Amino acid sequence: MEHIDKVSSQVYIMTNAWEDVAWEHQHGLKEWIVEYIAKVGDDATHHLTVLRATDMEQAQSLLMKELRITYAGASEIEVTVIRMEEMETEPNILHFQGAYTP
Repeated sequence: MEHIDKVSSQVYIMTNAWEDVAWEHQHGLKEWIVEYIAKVGDDATHHLTVLRATDMEQAQSLLMKELRITYAGASEIEVTVIRMEEMETEPNILHFQGAYTP
């Protein structure tokens, strides 16, 4: 006589397409592209960074935090923000000049 143990199993169902993925856990976070020049003394450095924030105020706060970490030893930093804008979720086809289809 054969002995068969009861086997428990779990079934995982994958979503059908990328569009079906839910992103509720992000609580409205958006990607912000920030381009700026940081000047410490006579040295100027051009930066480009992406921050994840709910709004511009939070993006500015995160930029300040990034500056404090990057230039921890500096007593004074002169910062010129060139652009701070929310990144588009859909690519702009005009940027690809017909050479590439995103």
